[in-house]
Amino acid sequence: MLNNLHKMLSYYSINTGEFMELYLSLSAYGAVSTRDALTVFWEAGVRHVELAIGPKPDIDAVKAIQDFKQQGMIYRAHHAFVWDSHHHPFNLAQPQNWDYFQRLTDWLADNSITVYSVHAGNFPPAIKRPSAYEIFLENVHSLYQLCQTRGIVLGVETMYPTVPSSGFENLLDNNEEVEQFCKDVPQIKIVVDMAHLNIWRHSSDKEKLQWLKLHPERILEIHISDNDGLHDTHSRITSRTWWVSQVAQFPKVVPVVLESRLNRLPVLAVQKEYDRIFNLIF
Repeated sequence: MLNNLHKMLSYYSINTGEFMELYLSLSAYGAVSTRDALTVFWEAGVRHVELAIGPKPDIDAVKAIQDFKQQGMIYRAHHAFVWDSHHHPFNLAQPQNWDYFQRLTDWLADNSITVYSVHAGNFPPAIKRPSAYEIFLENVHSLYQLCQTRGIVLGVETMYPTVPSSGFENLLDNNEEVEQFCKDVPQIKIVVDMAHLNIWRHSSDKEKLQWLKLHPERILEIHISDNDGLHDTHSRITSRTWWVSQVAQFPKVVPVVLESRLNRLPVLAVQKEYDRIFNLIF
């Protein structure tokens, strides 16, 4: 089990002289209040947390986030995370309410949260992919400008192909489109989601792993969990998880975010799982 110094300050590698960080996503502990989830994380020794969708929205969410920040919690934020009563889902492949994003990025800046990542969005069959992609590009450029003026680093996540019955398709759900995005918007970083890559049915493992070989400055963070190769189930990581044998390829300077479901587990179980994954990665 990691000692308290490792948990509080991340892990310092004597070999590389670098700090290595494992964040635990609030999406891993949903269906409770933000304060309840953060309390479990804190008591489990977790000090790096990614704010995300999952906790029940309530009027105490902002105060809870700020209270734990004052105690030493370090945050990043992801997509439609719970932050106040105005929190709501959004789709960057559709026209946006920019007043909402101005308030969201102001809130991030006011709370000294300087890393934010989003999904590219999705579209129904009636909309052509190139049209949805162009809307997304316009939106993500506007969001980048909002973030840049507030000292926030923006990243966009690799997504996954949906099943035919879902009624929609995700953008950035394949190797070629992510490559195109990197060319179109080189100033925006990439979030490499290893579980999403597992669902890229038309790409080899070698093609998927190439995204870990981007220059570390281009990768905002790496998301990890497991699934059945068809659905994004956020399952626990095992020795059979497709990327585990290649974990040495993870760039050590890039933070990793654990997204496996730990809902309603007691503190000790959360602590053991966090420590297990930390030791696996680092």
